Amino acid sequence: MTKKNLITLGVAAVVLGTAAYLSGSGRKMKAPSLVGKPVMADFDLSQIAKIEIGGAKKMTLASTDNGWVLESLFGYPADITKIRENLLKLKELKVGHVAAGKKLEGGKMVDLQDASGKSVAALALGEMHQRQATGQMAQFGGGSYPDGRYVQVGDQVALVKETLEAFDGDPKSWADTQIAAVPAADITAVQMIRDDKMVKLTKKDGAWTMDGLTEKEEFDTSKSYGIDSALSYLNFTGVIDPAKTEAELGISTGAVYTVMLKNGQTYTAKIGNTVENGTDRYFKVKAAFSPTGTNEVENAAAAKAVEAFNAKAAKWTYTIASYSADNMTKTRADLVKAKEEPKKEEAKAEEPKAEAPKAAEPVKTEAPKAEAPKAEAPKSDAPKAEAPKDEAKK
Repeated sequence: MTKKNLITLGVAAVVLGTAAYLSGSGRKMKAPSLVGKPVMADFDLSQIAKIEIGGAKKMTLASTDNGWVLESLFGYPADITKIRENLLKLKELKVGHVAAGKKLEGGKMVDLQDASGKSVAALALGEMHQRQATGQMAQFGGGSYPDGRYVQVGDQVALVKETLEAFDGDPKSWADTQIAAVPAADITAVQMIRDDKMVKLTKKDGAWTMDGLTEKEEFDTSKSYGIDSALSYLNFTGVIDPAKTEAELGISTGAVYTVMLKNGQTYTAKIGNTVENGTDRYFKVKAAFSPTGTNEVENAAAAKAVEAFNAKAAKWTYTIASYSADNMTKTRADLVKAKEEPKKEEAKAEEPKAEAPKAAEPVKTEAPKAEAPKAEAPKSDAPKAEAPKDEAKK
């Protein structure tokens, strides 16, 4: 082999080696990075008519002729705002980090379907990512907290910044939990019945009075707060199967709480038994309207508000927190205190008079000074001693 051939072969080897390197390097550079990419295939929110969430707590939401409902909560109305908010989170979800070699744990499938039941988009969720507290948070005993979630993206596991806790199967994350928002300032009377005994309170000029008090009793005004606002910010802790009867839940024989408003609206609540193995109470509420004025516009608005309230809340049986139920189940003994006896107040007013003699004592000690003129009495007898002089002149 000539020298020229050797040089030619050497150059060819270098060229082939360089091409192979560049080819391999090109493949590595072309491998797409998932970071910043959408997690789910793009979908149109208006297409979604059903949301199925698997896992230990299965849940289904569906769009019906009456709006979105929670099928797993006996058809209770879902909050369309919360549905849109959570679907947007899925739509805008981006890969923040690729967890190489990690397997999804605690997985649950979220399936978004159209009106025909066809899957439009789906996502497998894993456990939340926990971040350890640092700085002042750690100094004051703060532990770890969720700051993201692992999800399945193709054949890899990625970490996203959203925790997506609404998809963990709690129906309350998708519903408006507020039962009532009755303004306490508009209430003119409250009536409570418990154990067949009634207590009635009336508000006049902003002050509460209680019916049936004796001369030795008075209403404990410190107990008024909570009574008139019991329906102001009332939220449910659960919704009960409509198949359950009021008798089964103790509602038909339980306490009754009624508030009357100045516009003629009345809200009557029934409080039943305590739930088994818990502290919450069974609860139902209904509104009514009886005009108190002649303004037709105001009366029509009040009547419409009552109709809307009953359509949403009156058909359901709920569970509420025990502290909310306590404000609606007061007895007479809880609201009355003994009136202070007037004699005690009079005795307090007379206490300063008992000290008067102490102020008079100095006058008594100066009494001897007042008798000093008696010692000069002999001087007043001097004229009698001169009588003999007059007789000598004669």
